[in-house]
Amino acid sequence: MKKELRQYHLKRELGLVAATLSGVGIILGAGIYALIGKAAGIAGNAVWISFFFAAAVAALTGLSYAELSSMYPKAGAEYVYTEHAFNKKLAFIVGLLIIISGIIGAAAVSLGFAGYFSALFNTPLVPTAAVLIFLLSVVNYWGIKQSARIAILFTLIESFGLIAIIFIGIPYFGKVDYFEFSPVGLGGVFSAASLIFFAYLGFEEIVKLSEETKNPTKTIP
Repeated sequence: MKKELRQYHLKRELGLVAATLSGVGIILGAGIYALIGKAAGIAGNAVWISFFFAAAVAALTGLSYAELSSMYPKAGAEYVYTEHAFNKKLAFIVGLLIIISGIIGAAAVSLGFAGYFSALFNTPLVPTAAVLIFLLSVVNYWGIKQSARIAILFTLIESFGLIAIIFIGIPYFGKVDYFEFSPVGLGGVFSAASLIFFAYLGFEEIVKLSEETKNPTKTIP
């Protein structure tokens, strides 16, 4: 006799605010705190144009994710979408690419954090990033509800940090040429935009919460 496979289900703990802030936290952490210095170095004062271009492209991708997540609210996300549209072989390749991009993304953000932390406390860069990844892995293992609460807390801290910078910068508004390109010119703006696009992948992480979100066909989009 064939043994029946056990059916496991993830706990639906997240609401609209928790799912949204989880994605926003990734966008702020990767785009503002980790990559903006690199992007500004490439594009110059016109880096805001790079953000605009990256946002426009990301919006189209995000709308596609919103539609697909309402049709197939599964944690497999891109794998499931590709499987339904094409076949399992192509879905496997897409899933493998998503895993690789996740590893690269985690490395980039953890190294960005470690860079700031090392500047403050003079700690070694790579070990600091490794410790961060280990601690966050423990949090993820702890449970989605606890992970979401910590993500919300850090997102609020990130947001308040940006608000503080905005208020500090207001007196200097208008004293800078916002159309001053780097020596690379317009090509630098587009190069920076391709780098910044990485930051907007926060929405890509939201769809992976589909099976841990209440009413995902409405909440996730």
